[in-house]
Amino acid sequence: MKNYLIEKASDTAFVPLFVGNERCERGHTFGPYVREYYIIHYCISGKGTLCDRYGEHSIGAGELFIIREGEITTYAADESEPWTYAWIAFVGDRRRDFDNGGSVYSVPRELCARIMESVESAESAPEIYQAYLYETLHRINAPKREESDVLSDVKRYVDYNYMMPISVESISSLFGFERSYLYRIFKARYGTGLKEYIIATRMKRARELLSLGHSVYTVSAAVGYSDEFAFSKAFKNFVGISPLAFKKAKM
Repeated sequence: MKNYLIEKASDTAFVPLFVGNERCERGHTFGPYVREYYIIHYCISGKGTLCDRYGEHSIGAGELFIIREGEITTYAADESEPWTYAWIAFVGDRRRDFDNGGSVYSVPRELCARIMESVESAESAPEIYQAYLYETLHRINAPKREESDVLSDVKRYVDYNYMMPISVESISSLFGFERSYLYRIFKARYGTGLKEYIIATRMKRARELLSLGHSVYTVSAAVGYSDEFAFSKAFKNFVGISPLAFKKAKM
């Protein structure tokens, strides 16, 4: 377990007190306990349960639970898949902005991973965790969007980031989807799987760049491949000829 104090914050809206993380043992239980501050636990992996004034809640990866000052709570790691979580404890003038609902919320796993990374690297600047709290507040209060709108965002994300080392896994995590589920709904909406769409987007741009006379090495890097050989193989599988042959045919 890691747990450490945070530097004093000048912004009094949210004042982080300490942060930490723990990879719990099977069935590890904490409580019943009463806090003198607010604390949010972000579940990175595994499962567990929370008991509070709202009842008993099952919690898994990509979910958070909020414990408020003065509440009696008990929480426990699952017996077969114990959770790993990170936490931020805080006070502040706006802490009660987290009172407008229940205790458990789903958030992008990418947010949980970033918080864990900051804790693991012993980041102590309060601004980092204040930013996480503001983002968390936005996430849990944002109106529920239609699935079709989110899929449009996924497609747009690929269109603008195909040159980056993106993958189905990273996109699924970023948008809070389980990989196989995202595959099904993306294909149902657009008629192609997400992985296939990423490849098609990259190859479309690759053909444009090769037609302009750029080298295979340059085009490979420009469309998100760190390995020129892997790019050439993917291009030939998609287009039917090698990128060099394609380039010569266009000149």
